[in-house]
Amino acid sequence: MTTEDDIPAGKPPRSLSEVLGTVMRRMKMSDESAAFGVFSHWREIVGAPIADHVTPVRVEKRVLTVQVEDPAWATQLKFLEAKILSTLREHVGDEIDSLKITLRHSRK
Repeated sequence: MTTEDDIPAGKPPRSLSEVLGTVMRRMKMSDESAAFGVFSHWREIVGAPIADHVTPVRVEKRVLTVQVEDPAWATQLKFLEAKILSTLREHVGDEIDSLKITLRHSRK
């Protein structure tokens, strides 16, 4: 449990909206709700078959990085990239220009 004694002296605590605004600017996203929408509504945006195998990781400089669980999904996503970007624009606006696809490392 945090008490007043645990808060460093000198700087007052920042509001959550201020902190989120800073994060969004660093990610080069102008609309906080768009970034939130990508992560919170991923399954609805891309559909269950894709969402079951592809996870959004971050948005930075208008690039959405996603992780896939298998190289076959990386190939599939390359074929679907234009459609996914179009669907993202419908749901969150023009905040994402491209996808960066990475392979999730398995922990064996």
